[in-house]
Amino acid sequence: MTVAAAPRLSTTIRMGWAVGEFAIASHMAIISIYLLFYLTDVQHLPSALAGTLILIPRVFNVITDPLMGGVSDRFRSRWGRRRPFLLVGAVIWGGAYCAMFWIPEHWTVLQKSAWFLISCLCVNAGLSLYHVPYSAMLPEMTRDPRERLTLSGYKEIAARLSVLVTVMASPMIVKAAPDALTGYRLVGALTGALILLSGTTAFLATAKAPSESFQPQTLTWRQQLNTFRANKPLFRLSGVYLLSSACDAFYSAMMIYFVTTAMRLDAGMMSVLYPVGSLTAMFMTTMWSLFGRRVGRKPACQLAFAGGAVTFCLALLLPAARLDLMIAYMVVLGGCFAGIFLLPSSMTPDTVEYDQKISGQRREGAIYGAWIFTQQTGMALGAFLVGLYLNLIGYHPGQAASPELAQMLRLGFAVGPALLLAGGVLLLRPLTIGGRSSPPLPPTPPTSIPSYRSEY
Repeated sequence: MTVAAAPRLSTTIRMGWAVGEFAIASHMAIISIYLLFYLTDVQHLPSALAGTLILIPRVFNVITDPLMGGVSDRFRSRWGRRRPFLLVGAVIWGGAYCAMFWIPEHWTVLQKSAWFLISCLCVNAGLSLYHVPYSAMLPEMTRDPRERLTLSGYKEIAARLSVLVTVMASPMIVKAAPDALTGYRLVGALTGALILLSGTTAFLATAKAPSESFQPQTLTWRQQLNTFRANKPLFRLSGVYLLSSACDAFYSAMMIYFVTTAMRLDAGMMSVLYPVGSLTAMFMTTMWSLFGRRVGRKPACQLAFAGGAVTFCLALLLPAARLDLMIAYMVVLGGCFAGIFLLPSSMTPDTVEYDQKISGQRREGAIYGAWIFTQQTGMALGAFLVGLYLNLIGYHPGQAASPELAQMLRLGFAVGPALLLAGGVLLLRPLTIGGRSSPPLPPTPPTSIPSYRSEY
């Protein structure tokens, strides 16, 4: 296996690859914040059904995300192992995203559900084709830790900017449209176009990026499964990431109900409150990075999760109709989420090195396929739990909320995410990676798995 020598990547490659994150971040923002609300309050689907429809396609990705990582590890083409999937995935993903918000208006609940489920399955298929190879390009383009940090910085800036623009622009588009249905159709069409443009740009801009040549995989599927099962840090860290992703989705989906019903603020304030949290997270990412280097990523991650859990509980004390206190609350929450987002992801490369020691092979695609599946599943699980909770407390779109219902919405917004983050703190305790020293590695591969000489 050979790697093209490129000690320093050009600005075109750096920025072009980072632009590919626009599609992912915009998708995540809309799916987390607006999709459940769109299904319940615009398409008038029962909340439990809406949450189930969002969760079902993730079962499909139980196979597609890890499989896509393995396929991209084995793929051979004149454009490299990963890049062709960026273009193909963006086309499928962008088109299906538009269709997901173009449900015919006068159809029955069953017909609407079928349309949404099929289009959402196509969205997740295109996302798998795109997201896994895109993420696996990072360790391929350079092995210089400083250069990887620079690339990650470009990507993080692109993600935050995309979330800011998406969260601020979407309510404005809906409000400017003749009705909510038309507004959400425009949001879906514009986001689909952004996905296509983002993926195409990343594909073209990375044409001269360093990449690894085709790498034959010598392990059987059973041996690969055994090595993954032996990678306990990956499974434990994936559990942490699952809970943090579910927390993010739960809080994002519940926030619009909390803001409008429990806090008695206008829905348009979402275009102010969410960006406040995102801007704070952008600033605090550097602080958490420095803190993690000083005390270790695992202890810092535990502190971020615990701080987030406590902050969510403080929502029980927020007085209604106080925009100033809500903004201050979002500043604190955004600071916690900076660590919650950054620190688990920063430990992922350690699990790749752990896997290499066990299997004797480098499998970035397979590792990131499992990692992205965990993220997407957590997001779908969070939205599903919100749908169940809304159904449990008797929430009905369009009806005036009683004080009891407002209090139940406040309770769900505070306690649900807090419990998820508390679970993450418990899972982090036995984690053997993420300290200030190098992670402990198994001395030899398991006896049931043949040893292979690593090219790295």
